[in-house]
Amino acid sequence: TLIGQGCHRLSEIAARLGKPATSLSRPLQRLVELELVRRDIPFDAAPRDNKRSLYRIDDPFLRFWFRFVDSNRSRLEARRLASVTREIRATFSSHVAGVWEDLVRQSVPRHRWFDRDWKPAASFWGTGLDRRPLEIDVVAESEDGGELLVGEVKWTNLKNAVEVAATLRARAAQLPFAVGKRVHLGIWAKEAPGRLDGVQGFGAKEVVRVLR
Repeated sequence: TLIGQGCHRLSEIAARLGKPATSLSRPLQRLVELELVRRDIPFDAAPRDNKRSLYRIDDPFLRFWFRFVDSNRSRLEARRLASVTREIRATFSSHVAGVWEDLVRQSVPRHRWFDRDWKPAASFWGTGLDRRPLEIDVVAESEDGGELLVGEVKWTNLKNAVEVAATLRARAAQLPFAVGKRVHLGIWAKEAPGRLDGVQGFGAKEVVRVLR
């Protein structure tokens, strides 16, 4: 429930439960094994890097339940359906955006984006070359290890695609593990924005076709 309501770091979960973080490794691992929860780590992190791990509800329908239904049980039991519906409508787009990011990452090793074969994709969060916080939605390494796919994911019809492309180029230039590698830049949106000065655009139809 805590993970479904937005507590993704081990320290947050432990604090909310009032338990030491060391006591949660086994129950969290059991939830991961049952595929109810997944453990995300940044692209460049070692598999055993627990300090940077984020825990998330894996199934999008269960994610919806914990975010919108379980947290509103008292109001739903009181038949305050209108207020709950308004809340869902106000924030549903952000829920879909998170699922959309997952789908894009899942599609990367299944399709030859940029006419390349890719290893499984992950997101990245950490510190850039300029020592500032940096986040990237999609990062994957080519099968031969010499190239990188770096992408931004938006669940919107981009009206500011040029600005998004410029931001992506700036962020990619700060990736410490991109030095010496050829980088392919992509934007995944509801509707493909087209090519934008070295950044390729892709749409939802392409991703769904890959995942079928």
